[in-house]
Amino acid sequence: MTEVGAPFAYPHLRSTDMFQPTQPLLGVVGTLMRSGSLFRAAARAALVLGSLSLARASGLAQMVGPSTPGAISGTVADPTSAVIPNASIHVEHAGDPAVTAFSDGLGHFRVSGLAPGVYDVTAQAPGFQIGSAHDVRVSAGSTAQITLTLAIATEQQQVEVNADALDTSPDKNGGAIVMKGEDLRSLSDDPDELSQQLQAIAGGDPDTGGTQFYVDGFSAGKLPPKSSIREIHINQNPFSAQYDSLGWGRIEILTKPGTDNLHGDYWMQGNNSPWNAPNPFVESQPPYYSYQFDGDVNGPIKKVASWFLSVYGHNGINSSVINAETLDPAFNPVLYTAAINSPSGALNLSPRYDMQWGKVQTLSLRYQYNRNTTDAAGVGQFALESQAYDTHNVQQLIQFSDSQAYNPHLLNETRFQYTRERDTLTPHSKDPTIAVQGAFTGGGSNSGLNHDNQDHYEFQDLLRINKGAHDVTFGGRLRIGRDANYSTGNFNGQYTFASLTAYQITEKGRANGMTGAEIRAAGGGAALFSQTAGNPSVTVTTLDLGIFAEDNWKANKDLTLSYGMRYETQTNINDHADFGPRLGLAWSIPGANGKPPRAVIRGGAGIFYERFDSNAILQARRQNGITNREIVISNPDFYPNTCTSDPADCAAVRQKAPTIYQINPGLRSPYSITTNLGVDKPIGKYVSVSANYQITRGNYQFMTRNINAPLPGTYNPDDPTSGTRPLGTDQNIYEYNSQGEWFGQRLNINGNLHTKHSGIFGFYRIGKIEANTDGLNTFPSNQYDPHQDYGRASWDVRNRAFIGGYTRLPWHFSVNPFLMIRSSQPFNITLGEDINGDTQFNDRPTFATDLSRSSVVHTKWGTFDTDPQPGQKIIPINYGTGPGVFIANLRLSRTFNFGPALPEPPAPPGAAAAATKDGKPAAPATPSPSTAKKEIERKYTFGLGVSAQNILNHPNYAPPVGVLGSSLFGTSTALANMWGNSSANRSINVETFFRF
Repeated sequence: MTEVGAPFAYPHLRSTDMFQPTQPLLGVVGTLMRSGSLFRAAARAALVLGSLSLARASGLAQMVGPSTPGAISGTVADPTSAVIPNASIHVEHAGDPAVTAFSDGLGHFRVSGLAPGVYDVTAQAPGFQIGSAHDVRVSAGSTAQITLTLAIATEQQQVEVNADALDTSPDKNGGAIVMKGEDLRSLSDDPDELSQQLQAIAGGDPDTGGTQFYVDGFSAGKLPPKSSIREIHINQNPFSAQYDSLGWGRIEILTKPGTDNLHGDYWMQGNNSPWNAPNPFVESQPPYYSYQFDGDVNGPIKKVASWFLSVYGHNGINSSVINAETLDPAFNPVLYTAAINSPSGALNLSPRYDMQWGKVQTLSLRYQYNRNTTDAAGVGQFALESQAYDTHNVQQLIQFSDSQAYNPHLLNETRFQYTRERDTLTPHSKDPTIAVQGAFTGGGSNSGLNHDNQDHYEFQDLLRINKGAHDVTFGGRLRIGRDANYSTGNFNGQYTFASLTAYQITEKGRANGMTGAEIRAAGGGAALFSQTAGNPSVTVTTLDLGIFAEDNWKANKDLTLSYGMRYETQTNINDHADFGPRLGLAWSIPGANGKPPRAVIRGGAGIFYERFDSNAILQARRQNGITNREIVISNPDFYPNTCTSDPADCAAVRQKAPTIYQINPGLRSPYSITTNLGVDKPIGKYVSVSANYQITRGNYQFMTRNINAPLPGTYNPDDPTSGTRPLGTDQNIYEYNSQGEWFGQRLNINGNLHTKHSGIFGFYRIGKIEANTDGLNTFPSNQYDPHQDYGRASWDVRNRAFIGGYTRLPWHFSVNPFLMIRSSQPFNITLGEDINGDTQFNDRPTFATDLSRSSVVHTKWGTFDTDPQPGQKIIPINYGTGPGVFIANLRLSRTFNFGPALPEPPAPPGAAAAATKDGKPAAPATPSPSTAKKEIERKYTFGLGVSAQNILNHPNYAPPVGVLGSSLFGTSTALANMWGNSSANRSINVETFFRF
């Protein structure tokens, strides 16, 4: 059940900058206790998590066993003393099998249970040479302390890709993209643009679960500043039972911990309108600009803790371009273009603290404050200046994690996140909204005044047991959300006109003193009027729980099997038991005559569920006919009055039953069944390729239906009171249900190319997706036959390609390219009219059979009849094909190193042993050419750079207008701005940075 709260005082909604997690949490607890089913769900969740904790405690008691004779602990770091997390540690003793462990987020490790003796310890991590410590003596009951320093891999070691690198581990799938170091330089430094770029790279479409962001293992939340990002993992381990969604589209952000020495960097970037290529849809633009800064500083706190602080800021003016068709003072249709400046600002502050607590425990605490403001948002394309509104958003979060490595085979991690978000949206005008299909949207914004207070709590507990050939992980995630929303959306009312011609006739008639009935008789008049009134305040509380267990079993050196099960449930719907099995395998093809494996064959399958969105729950509770009443009137004759401005005009219709939203009692959680077959293969020394073929089917997908719309064939558009409705009343009932479906298949090809001075990575995808829904807010064109809309999905882009990377040039120059290519995107061709009485303007024309009819329209996509006749075939959904996209970005930078020289890295592993082989000194090693010419590393680095977005100035157009009644039909009215500066077709940024 969902709680509908009492109206809360307006001032309470303005406390946007106070961090008060206690009061919302008490409100959630109170709601759980007042709501029977919600309380029972929470009790079940607590019972399950408590059982897991008891089982874990019992397991630990058995596995940890008695105290160990001795131990080795230490830190793994690079030559600059920056710690290296997740390094693989191997401890060897003559005659005994090696013991393996991993460094934690602070670079610390500990290996216990060692018998007294002498050990050799090695550590390795991607991008570094292997580091080692020999003859480490362990005494009974004591701990030997060591530091392992890993030198940066030489260029040859760093870039080679060979068959030895093939791995059958599920998280080493070749279809994954791992970006760190210089790879990150090709991405935008703006968090919003970075988010959009990562989504484009991940390619997360609805049929793959969309795009999901995880920051240090937590869902939701804003992206951290780029300076605080250590690594980005994309599409890794797609069939893991740990995650609720398919991994094709999962983006995992790992932030940086502190280091053993004081380090920092600062970056600033600026853009100014004279440097850019103008937007082709407007003749002149007012000046605009933007500047951004990003910096961090970090260091140690004694020997057991570290800190990291990052700050990001943005300020600027964006130019939004209006490209619409309106009426001049003489009521003649004219094209209207204008550029409207929209100031915006952002601030992101994120400190982090990590601490080694005792011998087995690591604690991490991270806080993030994010504030974004925008003035005159909501303007552009068809939306005129009067549609503008201002936004103010503040999000704060606290993340806490506790990692406990009881021994090299047992790791437990407990996580908690609290997110507090406060949003305010204030429209510039309270006039009724005027929406003219395919032409413009004027009047005031129908979003209304909006204050949204959200509080989210996330609890996770993961236990990993590595024993022999099995790597078992199980755990759970509990999320509780509370949304207190104040909205006057559509309180101002909205008029919808089917065409600009109807609006023109209406305005001319009003100027000539004609009545509403006379205007309609002349072919004018609005097609629809809607207005909402009532209580603007609604509060919703939600809870969802996910529990999983999985095992990665290395059956032999060539075969790894992964299998797991996930259970999910949530409140507010009646579907409470969703089981998602997961299966994967990886088999390495053995090489001939004892050579390394030639390739790895991977397969996987799984069932993945989607949660019901809290925004829909809010809408259902608000628009239930009691909290709020929405009046929807077809063919109103009282334009431009509203039920508020002139109650007499609405006196008769106030008796009309309100339009309501409701959740179908039988609504189910949508799920997709996905199978995958792929191969990972190295080609030579520098290239690796991965190919994956997927088949996905989605069942019980969300959509919305008007379940009391007029039955097909009974409605006459000229008589809004006509039509036979199944419930016997003229009430519109919008119901959320799960009658959608889709089916897709695609081929993904990923590649990596590395040479001595360059690295390039990218992918190519070809696929086909068919569906009858675009998501929860999709209405079918035929409310009684959703399958009529089954066809090409709106996101069915057949071909996509992405290339990114870096190139190191002489004299300390470097280049970072970024290329995104996308083939044509479909768009829907509609009439712009409601011809079946369901209050939706998504009806499509038919293929013309009699070309002599005046309702026939000739287009480059076919010849259509805008007045469908019995027996004619309706054109398929998304029948139009829009333009493709080609975007090439480039960054060029130059660094200057100065200051004291950094200490030389230690000798490569084995050098010390070779120097004392047989007890005699060995001859000094002859340096390789690359070593002899190696440049001395300095303490300080200063850099200058310039970057260009869409450097070729290629115009990328948005999908065309799809309303047949519009004079703009078939033409694009805006740029397809996938990310970046929407003010310009090409933008140039200059930057400077400093590191120490």
